[in-house]
Amino acid sequence: MSTLLLPVAGRSSRFPGMRPKWLLTMPSGRLMLEESCKGLELNLYHRIVVVCLREHLEKYVDEARLVGTLRANLREDIEICALEAPTSSHAETVYEGIVRSKITGAVYLKDCDNFFIDAVHSSNTITTVNLNDVGLIDAKNKSYVEVSDIGAVTNIVEKKVISNQFCCGGYAFASAQTFCRAFEEIRDKHDDGEIYVSHVVYRLMLQGEVFSTSTATGYIDWGTMQEYREYCGKRLTVFCDVDGVLLENGSKFGKEGWASQAIRDNVEVLSDLQRRGLLYVVVTTSRPVSERLYVEGKLGELGLTVDQFVGGLPHTKRVLINDFSATNPYPSAVAINLDRNSTDLGAYLAYLSTE
Repeated sequence: MSTLLLPVAGRSSRFPGMRPKWLLTMPSGRLMLEESCKGLELNLYHRIVVVCLREHLEKYVDEARLVGTLRANLREDIEICALEAPTSSHAETVYEGIVRSKITGAVYLKDCDNFFIDAVHSSNTITTVNLNDVGLIDAKNKSYVEVSDIGAVTNIVEKKVISNQFCCGGYAFASAQTFCRAFEEIRDKHDDGEIYVSHVVYRLMLQGEVFSTSTATGYIDWGTMQEYREYCGKRLTVFCDVDGVLLENGSKFGKEGWASQAIRDNVEVLSDLQRRGLLYVVVTTSRPVSERLYVEGKLGELGLTVDQFVGGLPHTKRVLINDFSATNPYPSAVAINLDRNSTDLGAYLAYLSTE
């Protein structure tokens, strides 16, 4: 069986002034490390080992709480391998993790700064994505492979586009010991510069090892500050009034009471965002809590699910206050003021979700 190795001991130089990227909080509330593993069948791995820096554990988190979270959300037997000093490269981090954790047999390496769906591999395999199947990415920071007609990798190059197949951060090696041997051979002859995992792959290919590719699906990249912020910025928590925004303005004193109809355009734009996983909606209203079922029913008819309902609020001006930081940049809170019963909500939200 294969071991899943998660090397996260890098300095995260592309995220200055922030926690190491594997410890950044995603819109779901989970760590980037947790989100990055959701596309893998974790229960099929023999072991799961996180290789990190002791410095990061001591400076940024409570180790016991972190381990508890990872065991609750990933797998209960997940292991932490804490290095006492930074390594010189990603490949060296992998090497140290294998040696210190006494990993044997097949090993799969997974980057922490992206998401993709892939199967478990016990043979030499490189997980790839076709450039034509993704949007804008930082192409110059990827490694690329050339593949023969029979599916064997014939070349792998770091940070040079030689084909439309790029390595998306998943590498399987049939033998952890073979990886270590190849790394040691490169290290002993490597005077300067970073040793990449692709260098290890290439050396093994020269020694007769055969690598195939596996095409990942659902690829999402968080590898740079821009990509991380774009991903987070498209996801919104919306505190939305009912009367005059989602339902036509009602009143307990009116002829129809609270039985007002949905403003279809506004509800449908929220429903579409929610269906794509980009929206968490909190309904706020001066209507009494007893009107919750009616409101949820009218919105549900158009496909909108209320995540939280806050009713019985005073009929006053509403103010949203939120903090901002490097990980949640200014402005971290915005307000939309609509004319009563207007259908223009979609135009405002389209702007906010692409800022």
